[in-house]
Amino acid sequence: MTTGYHWSPATRRESIRRRGLLIGAEPCVNGVEDDHRNEWISLSPTPGQAWWLSGQALEYGGFTAEHPVWDLWQVDLTDADTAPCAGSYPEMRVHHSLTPDRLTWIASRHFATSTT
Repeated sequence: MTTGYHWSPATRRESIRRRGLLIGAEPCVNGVEDDHRNEWISLSPTPGQAWWLSGQALEYGGFTAEHPVWDLWQVDLTDADTAPCAGSYPEMRVHHSLTPDRLTWIASRHFATSTT
């Protein structure tokens, strides 16, 4: 099984369990534009790299998080339409929403920065 990892605020856990990871879902922070939406789901090959792309980037960037607890999801990428980013950037882009049957909740961790 090919896998990827994704972190998200725990406030989204029930929605992810019901609906999966959805393209166009509201991002955790809108530091780029007022209403930025990716046209892909962002994953990484390891939990650590996934944290670096999401929670750690928010912490180091000085952004606040919507919730202090974040969930780690393991994603089954068997037969998924994925595209790695160029170079050594540890992001895998999935160009379709991911259904709940592809997702396994792995763990939670506490976000170090204050919440909104």
